[in-house]
Amino acid sequence: MHDSKTAALRGRRILITRPSHQSAAWQQRLEAEGALVDSIPLLEIVPVQDAAARQAIKNLIMDFDQFDHAIFVSQNAVHGAFDWLDDYWPQLPLGPRYYAVGAATARAIRQRGAEPEACAGDTMDSEALLSLPTLQNPAGERVIIFRGQGGRPLMGKTLTERGARLDYCELYQRLLPTPAQEQLRQYRHIPDATTLHSGETLENFHRLLGNLDAEQRRALLTQPVILPSQRVADRARALGFTNAVAATNAGNTAMLAALQDALSAGDC
Repeated sequence: MHDSKTAALRGRRILITRPSHQSAAWQQRLEAEGALVDSIPLLEIVPVQDAAARQAIKNLIMDFDQFDHAIFVSQNAVHGAFDWLDDYWPQLPLGPRYYAVGAATARAIRQRGAEPEACAGDTMDSEALLSLPTLQNPAGERVIIFRGQGGRPLMGKTLTERGARLDYCELYQRLLPTPAQEQLRQYRHIPDATTLHSGETLENFHRLLGNLDAEQRRALLTQPVILPSQRVADRARALGFTNAVAATNAGNTAMLAALQDALSAGDC
């Protein structure tokens, strides 16, 4: 066994799957730990192009000062929303409180000039946000959730049940990149672990495994997969991944700690 988790990644091959525009920092973090990193992006973030959908976004942005609570589910939601806000609000209105799902999302909000509400602990997932005092009794208050098309329904459903007047502002689509299938089929390594930063990335990975030969599929199903939450890890096990490891959140620090734990455990 290694003397320290800090040596757990040295010489290990890690398959990463983040969108191409978000993968560089994660790859550099792993390489700094001595890992060999292969990247096959399994998610692509594409801004909505449909004219009606863009008009719906504009209408919500123009009404932004009328909202009591603004929830951002991802860094992509922050960047997309604030790009729109910059076009129509030279100064951010004082009305809404800001909320972030995830530490990286919170940092992105701060970088754009707003301060998100703080969550206790380090999970910062939807469940943690819903436990905040300011969201316990939003009856009659307006809530806007910035997200991609077809996001997870828990937050909106719960807030609606609590009496909130809810709007979704759906800014982007999450797609499976066209090259991913062939890149995975041509992948000749068996990684020591694979990192999957979201539930949708997990689903895409599982879908592509169905087109691989039996040996490669079996190897990728049995090697450690590092997931951003217990909920996503449970889903991975249901899909047949036998070594699903849950991080405390999707941030690079938490994902790295879970990866080190998984590989250290394998050396015992």
